[in-house]
Amino acid sequence: MDVKSVEDMIEASSGVHFSGFHMNGLELRNTEVGQLTTLAAEEMHMQPFVIVNPEMGGIGFDVDLVMKIKTVGLGVAGGAASGKTTVCDMIIQQLHDQRVVLVNQDSFYHDLTEEELTRVHEYNFDHPDAFDTEQLLCAMEKLRHGQAVDIPNYDFKSYKNNVFPARRVNPSDVILLEGILIFHDPRVRELMNMKVFVDTDADVRLARRIRRDTAEKGRDIGTVLDQYSKFVKPAFDDFILPTKKFADIIIPRGGDNHVAIDLIGFLHSNLTWERDMNSNGKLVLIMIKKNMLPAFLALCTVLLFAYSHPTIITCLMQIRGSVYTGVDFCKRLCGVSIIRSGESMENALRACCKGIKIGKILIHREGDNGQQLIYEKLPQDISDRHVLLLDPILGTGNSAVQAILLLISKGVPESNIIFLNLISAPQGVHVVCKRFPRIKIVTSEIETGLNEDFRVVPGMDELIKTAKYIATPGKGILAADESTGTIGKRLSSINVENIESNRQALRELLFTYGKALPYLSGVILFEETLYQKTSDGKPFVEVLQENNVIPGIKVDKGVVELAGTDGETTTQGFDSLGARCQQYYKAGARFAKWRAVLKIGPTEPSELSIQQNAQGLARYAIICQENGLVPIVEPEILTDGAHDIKKCAAVTETVLAAVYKALNDHHVLLEGTLLKPNMVTPGSDSPKVTPEVIAEFTVTALRRTVPPAVPGIVFLSGGQSEEEATLNLNAMNKLEVLKPWTLSFSFGRALQKSTLKTWAGKKENVEKAQEVFLVRCKANSDATLGKYAGGGTGGLASESLFEKGYKY
Repeated sequence: MDVKSVEDMIEASSGVHFSGFHMNGLELRNTEVGQLTTLAAEEMHMQPFVIVNPEMGGIGFDVDLVMKIKTVGLGVAGGAASGKTTVCDMIIQQLHDQRVVLVNQDSFYHDLTEEELTRVHEYNFDHPDAFDTEQLLCAMEKLRHGQAVDIPNYDFKSYKNNVFPARRVNPSDVILLEGILIFHDPRVRELMNMKVFVDTDADVRLARRIRRDTAEKGRDIGTVLDQYSKFVKPAFDDFILPTKKFADIIIPRGGDNHVAIDLIGFLHSNLTWERDMNSNGKLVLIMIKKNMLPAFLALCTVLLFAYSHPTIITCLMQIRGSVYTGVDFCKRLCGVSIIRSGESMENALRACCKGIKIGKILIHREGDNGQQLIYEKLPQDISDRHVLLLDPILGTGNSAVQAILLLISKGVPESNIIFLNLISAPQGVHVVCKRFPRIKIVTSEIETGLNEDFRVVPGMDELIKTAKYIATPGKGILAADESTGTIGKRLSSINVENIESNRQALRELLFTYGKALPYLSGVILFEETLYQKTSDGKPFVEVLQENNVIPGIKVDKGVVELAGTDGETTTQGFDSLGARCQQYYKAGARFAKWRAVLKIGPTEPSELSIQQNAQGLARYAIICQENGLVPIVEPEILTDGAHDIKKCAAVTETVLAAVYKALNDHHVLLEGTLLKPNMVTPGSDSPKVTPEVIAEFTVTALRRTVPPAVPGIVFLSGGQSEEEATLNLNAMNKLEVLKPWTLSFSFGRALQKSTLKTWAGKKENVEKAQEVFLVRCKANSDATLGKYAGGGTGGLASESLFEKGYKY
């Protein structure tokens, strides 16, 4: 008999933790996949998994985003006093940005009959028959179908559910159902997309029950212990504990297990849940969020093997042109990490496949194109195994090629190598697939490409795609980011009080008019508006996203006077900017705006003002990009003054040159930015010039200063009337000169002024105001294409919007 090594014995004893993949389940079928919206197609890079299979031509298959369940059901079960309520409270905190309703099974106890009341101490409240399950099912079904329900308010003194008024519960994003026996009835279980069992030691539960019943219900310890031994413990053993096997996640220690609670919140925020009715209760997960990338293998490990739980969890992906049918597990698997970054994936692999053998390869990445082998230590029987080659990033592919060549030289068949990484560049995928057509690559994302240093920059792809989409010809941005004080001035002009409900009503008027939204690619929101909802309870962010409009956010905190200057300003708001950007991204924002203000005077703008504002814009831009937001760079030169258009052009060129120098110094990715400048016009106290003259000076200044890498320039209106701003934009796009960027609009007052006056704060004027808004959106859309004929909304559109020393 052969003597087994320690590693072999560990591997053999790993049992159900498996130690191998069969990746032959990728089957080609002519599957029809529903057409994505334009925005969804642009955001396909947010997919969690991209499978690259060289046997199918070495292409990456896009994973379609599938969302089939709008209301998600979460069930929390466990013994009495196990900590279910605490866990529910913590889950609700985790899901703070979503509508969550809590339904307690205790609300659905049967009323006790007169006979039962006479011997209430003999009544078993922990038995399944004590609950009105039919009423519970009816309530849950209504909530899942968007109907409000009245939940009974059970009185534990009279043992009736009609003593107190019922609790009105409205439909929500998440229904959290809590109770000791909610997993007992299969019909109730089927209503839940995730089932959580709170597993707390019996001694702890008994101690909690004694404290609770003696303190809150006035019972003596003897009565509590008698009830526990007669009803509670037998019911737990007979009815509650057996339902533990139905749980998807088991939480030891209840509310004290913060890691598990965080995982549940993370899972709900990053996964779409769908029940597979043919899987005998197995849970099907459809992963959709990009921010899972750093936890790629670790998260899969938790999902598959958390607490050694027997429930099988399957990752289901609909792939264009094919169907991925899942993975099978087998023995004879080993891992090989490419030192040093590959070692970061080893712990997750070990947690997933206990006892797995892991080898190492060190390749020198500098000098000889990363092709110099320095060190290797591989399992002796590696030729008989499937190999998971680990490297988080596939860039040029040179190191990967060298590692694969080494494995093949050790007798590993090419088809037995599975290359796992988190982020891949197309160049690297092409190099590896062309050289080794039978190898399989599993990655979580394919980025746009490599930077000038031939390195992958994570998130670069999303920034570029977002910026390009916002700069789509024929579309523009609605700047609805007025602060509370500024919008108060707008409302006061139509005699409407500046209160939250009126501000919400104006935003709803603008954001919900479906006919106007196709002309918009983005909307800049104020922080209050980012979290507001329609009168029907739907978040504004969702309304915009469903109409292919990207939400943005104003992140600056206004301007303050710059010391040492004659009234010049700098912008504030850097405190906690990074943290705020993270929160805004989580809330749905994908781009941001920061306004710097400069003025023209006898000695202005000063060099100090130019440099301070340029550096501030660059610092803001890189912070935004590091947190996933496309920065709109807005150096506004005010029109106040008597200067001519040549002076404005010269200052604009000087300021923009400084801004792009600062952006370059801060290593800002220009392809993932947008510029929001002023148009080059004479001062407010100077004679006006024609749109053609403005267009000539403006485009010339931009051609001299703005790199072609910038995808789009979205102008501010700068106090021009609605009609003036549109005509000037139209004239720029009619110029027959090379313009390497899209010229579009990011108008606030120039899109809203006529609409605001038409509305006047009256409900009966909403439809008419929306039609006016549509006219302005359509006019500016035409102007981005050089096709605007003029005359939109009549006299209202010609009123000047200039405010001296404009602040917002």
